[in-house]
Amino acid sequence: PISHVITSGFFKNSLYADISRGEQNTATASEPYNQNLSANSRSYFIRNSDNLDKKYKVSAAAYLVGDLDTGEIIIEKNKDAVYPLASVSKLMTALVTENLTNGKDVASVSKKALSTYGKNGNFKLKEKIKVSDLLFPLLLESSNDAAEIIAEYFGRNSFLKNMNSVAENIGMTKTFFEDPSGLSPDNKSSVSDMFRLAQYIKEKNPDIFNITTKRSYSTGKHNWFSNNQFLREDGYAGGKSGYTDLALQTVISTFSIPTSNSQKRNLGITLLRSKDRFKDVENIVKYLEKDVFYGNQSDISAEWVKENGNIADTYEQNFVDLYFAGDIMLDRGVKNSVNKNLKGDYSALFEKLGTLKKSDIAFANLEGPASDTGKDMHNLYSFRMDPSVLPALKGAGFSVLSVANNHEGDWGRIAFEDTMSNMKENEIAYTGGGQDKNEAETPTIVEKYGMKIGFLGFSDVGPNWLNASEKESGILLASDPYFDEIIQRAGKQVDFLIVSFHFGDEYKKKHNLRQEYLAHKAIDDGAKIIIGSHPHVIEDTEIYKGGFIAYSLGNLIFDQGFSEGTMEGMLLKVRLERNGNMSVKKDILKLGKSFLPDKLIEGKEEKIKF
Repeated sequence: PISHVITSGFFKNSLYADISRGEQNTATASEPYNQNLSANSRSYFIRNSDNLDKKYKVSAAAYLVGDLDTGEIIIEKNKDAVYPLASVSKLMTALVTENLTNGKDVASVSKKALSTYGKNGNFKLKEKIKVSDLLFPLLLESSNDAAEIIAEYFGRNSFLKNMNSVAENIGMTKTFFEDPSGLSPDNKSSVSDMFRLAQYIKEKNPDIFNITTKRSYSTGKHNWFSNNQFLREDGYAGGKSGYTDLALQTVISTFSIPTSNSQKRNLGITLLRSKDRFKDVENIVKYLEKDVFYGNQSDISAEWVKENGNIADTYEQNFVDLYFAGDIMLDRGVKNSVNKNLKGDYSALFEKLGTLKKSDIAFANLEGPASDTGKDMHNLYSFRMDPSVLPALKGAGFSVLSVANNHEGDWGRIAFEDTMSNMKENEIAYTGGGQDKNEAETPTIVEKYGMKIGFLGFSDVGPNWLNASEKESGILLASDPYFDEIIQRAGKQVDFLIVSFHFGDEYKKKHNLRQEYLAHKAIDDGAKIIIGSHPHVIEDTEIYKGGFIAYSLGNLIFDQGFSEGTMEGMLLKVRLERNGNMSVKKDILKLGKSFLPDKLIEGKEEKIKF
């Protein structure tokens, strides 16, 4: 028999359970729903309800999934626990702004607003900008400056009172806002309150979620790009994520998800203190699609129970999928092409690279600073990319970028430091450099499915003056006298170590002896995978002592149209198994005449056993 219970907790004592739709949805986890349902009552039926944590490995300290239209809570963990909210706060900032503005309000950018941590939005002192336009950098790039500009315009104290008043009126009893951006650790909420906010926005102010589904927005003067990890995900209907060191990763995400053979439901997923919100949400969606059914009792068939009954039990991932790409340079000819052909939309560069978002970790070399500061050092070629490329790179799926290359110092140490700060703001990890030598030598660690993957980066082609020291920021050089110790020490901190090198001869399709020496030495010291860049063409690969070496992946995006070899690059997919075995797949990406990714030629998967 089916047990008719409305609850916000897990069902543990039956193969599947039913959440019945109470009119006001006021029952709690301990309250049985005593109404006798007819066979035509539509409900949620859950199978294998304890597998979400056990098998799907959801890392968040608190999460909740509910029906946005009915208010039914389908699954939850610690729904009333209060944690820092981070930039998800900006949804309330947007909501209050829409309620206050008349569409004609124009704000002025103050020095105080610009002093807020972070530079997303790329505003200039005293510039005038429509308040309604500020919603786009606020929600697409998560601009803290935009949040402060808005709050100042309406009177900061009054604006914050409005935020807290609206929260109270919605019924967000465990929520408090100390600032409009989410930088404050005193911006706190619970996943149940976040779900109420999602419901309210969907019903009363759906334009807010519509903004968050846009890839970019332009005013003519400004181009803003989404750093949203969930764009292009099937069924995604909007939301907002956040991160601070204290809050970890937070998110409100809404989806239209099939929960029966014929019907999709509008569901909200809220997370607090997640270690990996993208995978957490992805795994929850998988769970909903496989183990949750919406319909009436007569729709629940033995076939449905039997068909997928053990799917969740087998979802124990013992591998990590990584994508490695070559050099990314979005200045000079690429910048001109983006402005001419894509209306300044850098995110459009990655339209054909959706495969990156399917990986657990995507890595590349960022060939130069992404900053609007510094002084041109007048190298033979000096690159400096618009900081707004970083939200576009984050939105494309990149999680780690190397800054150890010969162009990272093209606009001086100030631009280099600014680049690292801008990457951190956009939740892109960097390796190969740091604010001092200790940070540069510390591996960047990404943990997936219980496996710790570490990254180190070295440049063998300078600039030597940018060498990190105890007192100054800089990059790691392959000539470092402690090269072996750095790699050995890093290897002891992780399960698998990946070392990237900017090395070799430009435009040569075969690696040289120096590259081989460094790559072999790194593997001898404990590295598992070696990734090379700098030659701007694809070079050979090698298997050495239980490690895999790709000497050069060539260009991912670069403006070197003078040869066929420089207009292509390898997208290397590596499936790294827990036991150390791996498989590799070498896709080739061709660039078009305007330096835009044009064609992807898929390679064959090769299994490597050591």
